[in-house]
Amino acid sequence: MKSPWVVFTNAFVFFGTTLYVGVLWALHFFWFPSWNNLKVDNYYDQFIPQTSTATEFFTVLVPLMFLGHVIMCWKDWKTRMRWVSIGALACLGAATYVGTLHIIPVNKILAGRLTDQAQVTELLQKWMWLNDIRMVLMTLGWILLMYYFGSKAYRADRAGL
Repeated sequence: MKSPWVVFTNAFVFFGTTLYVGVLWALHFFWFPSWNNLKVDNYYDQFIPQTSTATEFFTVLVPLMFLGHVIMCWKDWKTRMRWVSIGALACLGAATYVGTLHIIPVNKILAGRLTDQAQVTELLQKWMWLNDIRMVLMTLGWILLMYYFGSKAYRADRAGL
């Protein structure tokens, strides 16, 4: 039996990944599908408070997820599952790279209360495209984690545990 801390860590990694990918899917399909309707006079109130709050939240969550992923990789290092753990960690790393180095700078420009509609439209289009990239990366990470946990459950079931 695995230690309760390993079980907790794995559960936290899956929780964090599910939350992250869920926010990105909701962003794409529900919250900002009409981003191109945002105008200079309304984009700030409908966009900046939400993205600022999400950034603050994920600034706490993502480092904890990285820690959990590293523990998961370490615990699986001598098994074939290490590649699945490393793949999920790589997806989180790539999504973090896109967010930190590309999306946050766009957020900062948009937070400046722009007055040029062409610039607002261009930045929002870029922002959505970059978040779609993160959505794909985190979805791949989620699928890898589903495989990880599903294969462990399947092996346990086959072993009669």
